[in-house]
Amino acid sequence: MLKTRISNQTNLEQSALSPAFQNIRTIAGLPVRTAVVYLSLFAAAFWFYSVSWPTAPVMLPDSRSYLKAAQDLSDFAIHELQERAPGYPLLLLLTGSTRSPERMLFFVSVLLHFASIWLLASVLYRAGIAEMMLILFSLVLLLPPYVESAAYVSSENLAEAMLSAGFASCVFWSLHKRTGWILISAITIGCAALTRPTYQVLAIAIAGYLLTVTFFMHWPWLKWKDAIKASLIIICGSAVIVGGYAFVNYRNFGYFTVSPKLGLTLSLKTVRFVERLPDEYAGIRAALLDARNAALLEGDHTGSMYIWKLAPELAGITGLSIPELSDYMLRVNLLLIEKAPLLYLQDVVFAFGTYWLPSSGLANMNSRSVQLFWAVIHFLLIGSFFVNALLLIGALIYVKMRERFAAPSKQLLVTEPPLVQCQGLLYGLAGTIVFYTVAISCLIEVGDPRYRVPTDPLIIFMLFLGTDLWRRFVGFPRTVLVRSEVGGN
Repeated sequence: MLKTRISNQTNLEQSALSPAFQNIRTIAGLPVRTAVVYLSLFAAAFWFYSVSWPTAPVMLPDSRSYLKAAQDLSDFAIHELQERAPGYPLLLLLTGSTRSPERMLFFVSVLLHFASIWLLASVLYRAGIAEMMLILFSLVLLLPPYVESAAYVSSENLAEAMLSAGFASCVFWSLHKRTGWILISAITIGCAALTRPTYQVLAIAIAGYLLTVTFFMHWPWLKWKDAIKASLIIICGSAVIVGGYAFVNYRNFGYFTVSPKLGLTLSLKTVRFVERLPDEYAGIRAALLDARNAALLEGDHTGSMYIWKLAPELAGITGLSIPELSDYMLRVNLLLIEKAPLLYLQDVVFAFGTYWLPSSGLANMNSRSVQLFWAVIHFLLIGSFFVNALLLIGALIYVKMRERFAAPSKQLLVTEPPLVQCQGLLYGLAGTIVFYTVAISCLIEVGDPRYRVPTDPLIIFMLFLGTDLWRRFVGFPRTVLVRSEVGGN
């Protein structure tokens, strides 16, 4: 005979999943009091950064290529195949920054960062995070290192906003099952891919996560039919947006691509073993070696970016256009990786370590002491993120092992509270986006910390959510939803 006791904790957790259950008034997903604090903080931050960074937006080495793409789009038509995806150039166009970056671009970028914070905070609130922690979450993301991407003429800030919107709308779909939310998620994920080509197959990763948790975790409110429908919408919606732009390039220029740089970019991973090209590539090999060796004496002495200076010369040697050269170099680099897989793997590991270093520049205020301060803050947060993730994995293994090996005569049938399940789902979804970015940035690129910036708000989101989830796991045996004893009275 089964004897079931429902704890009072259940009602608290169920109400946390649905603020409306508590009759709490909200503004755009946040309690009124928290929303007022957020608006006050945003106003103060907007004033502070407007005064502190009077020269923003600041040009970076990549900025010229974005301006060039924006100029090409000035009549909302594409006249030549651009190396940059159109997302950020469109923002430049809409803010009047096609010839040179205008102040309006900086203001809009700061507001996009604020919107990202608000969206992620509304998800945290739905996941049961206390209002004081929501305010702390906002304060962390309003620190200069997290805002400074808005001060650069680069695509990281816009990509951050698209990823935050795609994630939040997917979460709202999982809670309400309204098709409109998953459509918004598909559109914003597609726009993220047109902002940074890194995210061209992110929709597949998210769909894979949704299907995996549905079929293997058996969470009651996420039915397999809903997961399949959502996965198809995300993949198809993103494919229409990304594939539509690629088709325009194919129709106009003969290349079905978002950005014709993959082959050249992969050259960043083969810098140390270009000598291994066979003799049939002798001409290319000699040019690569000369350029790499010269680059080793410059800059950071890694030679990793040598291919960008060499590309015009290689085009002359091979008689190929830059897009054709990129396709050619893709085959060359895959051949090199096949001949030296361990060296490639070593480079990937090195990139993974580099990826997690601080990315702050403007926030350092040309002061070594300030730079050290932000570095300490950064490593504390990133270190806490990894420690928290390991603790959660250990706690999950412990709970599952406890279920499996409990004595049959006094078996404890453990069912996670709804809020724990919800938090687990959200944590994994955010982690899918974060570690997808890690994988692409390290397997194909050099793992520059700047590539991490679009996911920094999601990393902080995971830290706050994971901390609360760990707290609930620690108290799990005492706040369990259902305790059943076989044969008890």
